[in-house]
Amino acid sequence: TVEDEDIKIYIDSPQPFATYSGIDTVRGWAIHPDKPMFYVEVYIDGELFSGVPVGGSRGDVANAFPEYEDSVFSGWAQTLNFKNLEEGVHELEVRAYTEDGLYNSASTQFCSDKFTEQFISNPIEIRLTEVERLHIWNERLIMEGVQIEGRKWNMELSWNTSTQGFEITQTTPYTMIDEYTEYLCGDEPVRTCQGTWCTEE
Repeated sequence: TVEDEDIKIYIDSPQPFATYSGIDTVRGWAIHPDKPMFYVEVYIDGELFSGVPVGGSRGDVANAFPEYEDSVFSGWAQTLNFKNLEEGVHELEVRAYTEDGLYNSASTQFCSDKFTEQFISNPIEIRLTEVERLHIWNERLIMEGVQIEGRKWNMELSWNTSTQGFEITQTTPYTMIDEYTEYLCGDEPVRTCQGTWCTEE
């Protein structure tokens, strides 16, 4: 294999330093100017998690890069149960390959937190009626105090352009959000709130 910087690879999800606590999708896209992409390898903390074929329909990528080979079929995705990971910061690397072995990689970091069980099968464990505050914050819908398995959480919903829908982009242990709030990943603050805006550390 030979590294080729002409390969563009993008990770849609997980978002940098967003916190995930459930089953979600690692996804993105990969393109080359004149070669079809073959597959990607997903690594978590340096360990190979999965190989995933490239070929999902991505009209947004085709519109942005119409001159690239097969850019409309550049999507890739893999389901991941974030509950299986240890709490804290994790490194995600994605390597994208052409059929003849050229590759490039992209990396990001994300946070994981855990509900008690790896799979919540009883809907009674989710009590939205216990939400203490519901508000709009930095173009996100925030539910503070969602009760899951008897424990309170903050849950953040954001619009995702690639999926054309809302998704959970942050799940953290319950706290009231104000201008001094810090999102923690393990023991480290990774997002500090100032007024209605947050900045990544």
